Amino acid sequence: MSEPPRTHWLRRWPGLMLALIAVLAVAINNRQIATTARPAMAEFQRPPFELPIWLHGPAFAFLSITMALIAGLLWYEAARPVALWWWVAQLVAYALWAPLSLGLRLHFLAALDMAIFLVLLVFGMFVFWRDSKMAALLLIPFLAWTSYLAALSVEFGRLNP
Repeated sequence: MSEPPRTHWLRRWPGLMLALIAVLAVAINNRQIATTARPAMAEFQRPPFELPIWLHGPAFAFLSITMALIAGLLWYEAARPVALWWWVAQLVAYALWAPLSLGLRLHFLAALDMAIFLVLLVFGMFVFWRDSKMAALLLIPFLAWTSYLAALSVEFGRLNP
């Protein structure tokens, strides 16, 4: 059985640009929320395992670039619609943490968001594997950082009721 002809990558350009714009919007929004929240966060009790605050910005920047790269790989490989919609669900979960945790200070809800994101990431590895093995493997850094953010959110909620 022969494979169906693939769409030329230039025809997929609008969808890829939309994904990149979405990731950029999330990154800019999260950066703005973090910058606005920084003075108020100074008075919070900090968990002992919290990484230095200067590390959070580069980590989020790296993950935003990774999220865009995953979208690019899925689009380039002409992924199934389920993989593309799964990526959108991951982006929404990724986008919610900063507003919940830093903006609204709903730390336990932010932890729940990260738990949902972890589930989306684990199953996303299986969903993406069929279309792009590299896109699936690029979720590994998200697993580590999301686990850290979930624990951080729970601890911030516990220490600062």
